[in-house]
Amino acid sequence: MTGFAILNNQHQQRLQAEAQTQAAQDQANREAMQRMEGEIALKNELESASQREAALQLQLREMDAGANRLQAADGQQQARRQQAERDLQELRTQRARLEKQVDCERIQLTVNQLTAKGDTDQATKLQNLWATPCPNLQAVR
Repeated sequence: MTGFAILNNQHQQRLQAEAQTQAAQDQANREAMQRMEGEIALKNELESASQREAALQLQLREMDAGANRLQAADGQQQARRQQAERDLQELRTQRARLEKQVDCERIQLTVNQLTAKGDTDQATKLQNLWATPCPNLQAVR
């Protein structure tokens, strides 16, 4: 029996060694799988971050393009505004010139009416008073 016990014992040790080797391999395989899963998760996270980054870069480019369009439109708007302001100033100048012309024509009409009534003194006073703003007034006859 001793021989049988020794063989049995050796067999048990070999089985135990194989079991330990298998357990170590299983543990190594689990750790390798965990590393691979971790690596895959990191790659997925990296890919997701890259996609988000690309989306944000696109959004920024679109915003820049929009800002450039707005800036161009703003420049055009500003040019139109400046032109409108020049036109307005020109119209104001023209209106002031026309108002002066109307005033001078009224004074000339009044001078002519006073002269026609024979009130040449009053007509001369009025003409002298308005001679500077209306240099083209016709003299009292």
